[in-house]
Amino acid sequence: MSLRRLIVLGALAALALSCSRTPEPGLYTTQGGFVRVFVDSLGNTKALVYRDTSGVWADTLTVDLKAEKLALKPYEAPEFRRFPAKELYRDPMYRVGVTQDIIYGRVVRNDSYDEDERMDLTMDVYVPEDGGQVARPLLVTFHGGAFKGGDMRDSLLVEWCRYFASLGYVAASVDYRQGYRRNVRSTDDAMYRALKDANAAVRFLLKRDSLLIHSERIFAAGADAGGILALNLAYMREENLPEIIQEEEDTTIVVHQSLLRGFDVRGVANLWGAIADTAILHNAKIPVISFQSREDPVIAYGAGYPFEALKEEEDGRDAMDELRRIFESIVSVFIPEEDRHPFREMYGAGVIHRVLKRYGVTSELHVFPGARHNLFIGEDGLADYPVYDEIKDRTAAFFASKMVVAPVSLRQDPEDPQLFVIDNSEVETCLWDVQGGVLLGKGDDAVRVLFFPDAPEHKVSVSGVYISGLTFYETVEL
Repeated sequence: MSLRRLIVLGALAALALSCSRTPEPGLYTTQGGFVRVFVDSLGNTKALVYRDTSGVWADTLTVDLKAEKLALKPYEAPEFRRFPAKELYRDPMYRVGVTQDIIYGRVVRNDSYDEDERMDLTMDVYVPEDGGQVARPLLVTFHGGAFKGGDMRDSLLVEWCRYFASLGYVAASVDYRQGYRRNVRSTDDAMYRALKDANAAVRFLLKRDSLLIHSERIFAAGADAGGILALNLAYMREENLPEIIQEEEDTTIVVHQSLLRGFDVRGVANLWGAIADTAILHNAKIPVISFQSREDPVIAYGAGYPFEALKEEEDGRDAMDELRRIFESIVSVFIPEEDRHPFREMYGAGVIHRVLKRYGVTSELHVFPGARHNLFIGEDGLADYPVYDEIKDRTAAFFASKMVVAPVSLRQDPEDPQLFVIDNSEVETCLWDVQGGVLLGKGDDAVRVLFFPDAPEHKVSVSGVYISGLTFYETVEL
């Protein structure tokens, strides 16, 4: 007999032996279902057939493998792993580039002063240089200065923007129109002009495709007047504007008479700012993190007129002023509010936090000791870096937790129990796993599942990565 004939006969014999051999314990696919081969307590090999009857639970049938001629193929479960959690937007990981003096608007008339003038509205933009082509969150930051001064290039503000750009944000330090006369009508106008500028700045940035800004991940931050501006950017609407607002005649490129929003703010960092009307906090559910001293002498932690506490403190240094203060308190009841105070009564972080909580809005409040207004500056007039770093880190953690607009939620379809679904509008990659059953099929946002009734546990899990780079893991157990 030739060698070639011997090889062919040997292969046929091996094939016949493998077909007659009892399969190893495990899960197999077969026509019309799945077969689990196992060894019972007496050492006998058994087989259980699970059949799909379009229900979440399989129909089961015990079979005799020797009597039944079943074509069995080992079942291969799809790849699954739990993606490790990433501390994106919390730890610096990018080099930072900056472009200064970007003109985002131009006004011809500015009613802050007693003369007409042409004025460029500018910003500095900080970007993560090696952040790839992923969509980036935007953080717009507004400097303080009581709407009369301040500098978008204050050294601590520059460091703030660089820090958030190193986390992966496009961070913009935005300048805005300032100045007013000492009455409520004028300060209302000043706040409204600044708010229009802030809205215009965000719209300008969203039109710059090269910045790769994700339009649903816009955050705002500001200190002092900048905090007021950041809160108003998130919550103020046209119908809430004071009636005494007097429209100036702007001729602009991007600053318009109305707010013309066209975007939503995802979260706000309020650094010792305030609001003039708590009713605006009912307009949206935008998370806010606030920082303020309870004894703030400039903007009341609760309710009060800006600078009143500071004024009283200064007056108290001279006992001769006591009679003047008493006289002013008596006659003030006959003087309209707009003539008594340059600002409206405003509500600080304590009130903002309490009202947001009442409305069911996420609010985080950090209260600092001491009678100081700018928490970035210590009592010695120098930068208080421990507090500064704490505020930066807490803000970064707060914003990162709000980064996903539509967090994944895994649910079982009530009309089709075999179907398990997620909302994948922000999902880039996802992997599926079934314990106590098998996947019958899967798509981008759903899987069809068949559970084995005799399995010790029954659950569906999904692990994945958002387009932002953050990861998720969800599970449903039956």
